[in-house]
Amino acid sequence: MKIICFGAGLQGLEVAYLAQKAGWDITLVDRRKNPPASGLAPTILLDVADLDLQALSVLCFGYDLVVPALEDLPILEALSQARAKKLIPPLAFDLEAYRLSSSKIQSKRLFKRLFFYTPRDFNRQVMEDLLAHDQARRPFIVKPSQLSGSKGVEVFTNYQALWDKFSKLENNKDMIFEEFIEGPIYSVEVTAVNGQAKSHLVTLLEMDRKNDCHKVMVPSGLSRFKEAKFRKIAEGLAKALNLTGIMDLEAVYRDNRFYLLEIDARFPSQTPMTVYWSTGKNLLIELAACFVKIPPQTPRLKKPAKNKPVTFEQYLVVNGEAVPQGEGLFTSLGPVSLRPGFMGATEALVSGDPNSTHYGVTLIKA
Repeated sequence: MKIICFGAGLQGLEVAYLAQKAGWDITLVDRRKNPPASGLAPTILLDVADLDLQALSVLCFGYDLVVPALEDLPILEALSQARAKKLIPPLAFDLEAYRLSSSKIQSKRLFKRLFFYTPRDFNRQVMEDLLAHDQARRPFIVKPSQLSGSKGVEVFTNYQALWDKFSKLENNKDMIFEEFIEGPIYSVEVTAVNGQAKSHLVTLLEMDRKNDCHKVMVPSGLSRFKEAKFRKIAEGLAKALNLTGIMDLEAVYRDNRFYLLEIDARFPSQTPMTVYWSTGKNLLIELAACFVKIPPQTPRLKKPAKNKPVTFEQYLVVNGEAVPQGEGLFTSLGPVSLRPGFMGATEALVSGDPNSTHYGVTLIKA
């Protein structure tokens, strides 16, 4: 199986890692010099935005599958158009589902339409309620609608500061103001063909001080009944999107209910590696199977009798001190190298020189 992956950043790192585990040939394409995933697979330095559809066809010739691992909408549209004209091999991506999921505003409308719980929006009526009930220090969160992860996210516990921010951005339709619900955060991936969905392992997420995920854990700590309920919600969303491909769902659990935070209909980062080490299930293979026939010789781990406990955690090491950091850490430290047994982990991904005073590390303990 030969894959060409557009994007060698954090999503590309996940794809390259899992392609290596599957024994598949993979080539990455990225316009940046020395992006994170370039340490794991051959990388073509190229700005795809400069290519027309015919040039894309030439670039993708000879591959079995095209996997986007970026969030650059014009490039995603160009790849989808090229596939619609059958100029490139099957494209493991659902553009329409991505359009909706990449907007937190539209995603939230979908949650409400399906009668799922979601954090309460902040508006003038909520402001009056807060004043009336003296809840001035209830935390609220402000986040951009279009950016993923923790980019541009702020949490407010001071009501006056929140109101000042709201007053400045009240008419900015690209910003979301909502209640910050404190509690454990869970994630689950779904793969689907025409909305017929299959959910995978539920993982527990831990955030750093910037609300960026720095640790993923299995088991989740939820009961089997609650995990099943969460997976059913995710499958329902995939059906509503008529998804063909992969998506993930994040939610916080509090007061005996799941409050949905966001969905992303693109290849995830962090959790697929955790799923792989816990269950032996390779989500890149699961995604590919939605679009092409999987070669019978593709290696798979023997599925454990039950899910193995796994911890996936990321740190910035400065002068020998390890500080928890979200995945954004790896965007600026250069290519990642794979190091089994590093720092006592089952496997580690190291960004930068571990002999220096400043480097990043992901530790996978299984």
